[in-house]
Amino acid sequence: MKKVNIFYISDFGGHSIAAKNLKEAFYHRDSQVRVLSLNGFGHFYPRSEKVVDFIYTIIIKHFPFIWGTTYDRKGVIKHLTPIQRWINKLSFRKLSRLVRDFNPDCLVATQAFPCGMLADFKKKLGLKTPLVAVVTDYHPHRFWIHPFVDKYVVACSQAKEALIQEGVDADKVKILGIPISVRFLTSFPKDEVAREIGFRNDLPSVLLMGGALGMGAIKEVAQQLDELNLDFQMIVVCGRNERLHDWFDENIDKFKKPIHYFGYIDFVNKIMDFSDIIVTKGGGITISEALAKGMAIIIDNPIPGQEERNVNYLFKKNAIIEADNSKGVVGAVEALLQDKKKIYALKEKAKENSMIDSSLRIVDLILGEIG
Repeated sequence: MKKVNIFYISDFGGHSIAAKNLKEAFYHRDSQVRVLSLNGFGHFYPRSEKVVDFIYTIIIKHFPFIWGTTYDRKGVIKHLTPIQRWINKLSFRKLSRLVRDFNPDCLVATQAFPCGMLADFKKKLGLKTPLVAVVTDYHPHRFWIHPFVDKYVVACSQAKEALIQEGVDADKVKILGIPISVRFLTSFPKDEVAREIGFRNDLPSVLLMGGALGMGAIKEVAQQLDELNLDFQMIVVCGRNERLHDWFDENIDKFKKPIHYFGYIDFVNKIMDFSDIIVTKGGGITISEALAKGMAIIIDNPIPGQEERNVNYLFKKNAIIEADNSKGVVGAVEALLQDKKKIYALKEKAKENSMIDSSLRIVDLILGEIG
């Protein structure tokens, strides 16, 4: 029996979703594969995880400029690398026990921190088990880079070139996309989704999302969209943001336009099949899902760092519209709803820049490394 160990950090956000999508794809491809997916930070440093998650969330929500000024800076990485290696060593005893007990045929990381930890562990023990790094944004940062990584999976040629410029062997880098759920391989007719969920099939639809954490100015955008003198419906996915969901509970009767709202759901693929326009954050997973479904995509105020790089790449490809604030979002939505040719052009560009079977491609690569 083949065994694969997937590592991510934090049970919230894109890295854990990427790991979940890969595990799902392994079982889709070969039900005999045994997959162990682990929150590396929670497993090896359980006392620190909640504190780190809390600090990261506060910075991203309220002080994103701090993240932007430190993200992927050579000087910052130079000073942090010795600290990271020291932290990595603290995990080696637990990691040795894990590798001994599970005996994986391949190690996979969907985030740079556990990738570095696993690479240092391989170096320390002379471990021959292949390590595959799956980058979940459209541009890899320097913490991914380590000579003991055997294969890198990236979303695009620009990401591959960035790794090559940092000294990574070109043969190690494969362009296979960002792992999205195999559920996105199936398309659902709009009338079927409308009947199942209760949407109106006679109106265009604008989907508002803020990733798994429901971040961004979703309330403000929804209120301002409601003032437009156009006929459409809104669909809001609040994710794990309970405050946002509660706000819609309390204020739903104030909206003039039809509006549907949800918490954390597992049928986003169906909602994307139904919707015409999506307004969302710049996370790699959500963008990749929207591209795969050929949506007209508007990115609202991307976070400096990885989201900003995602947006810059796709903006140059004419695959998305970028808005700096809620007013810009509303203007972009209005312009699209008034010009179906613009919506069509964006949808076509989205399809051109998508890899709908990304998870299966990545799984095939990993199974090849094992084989």
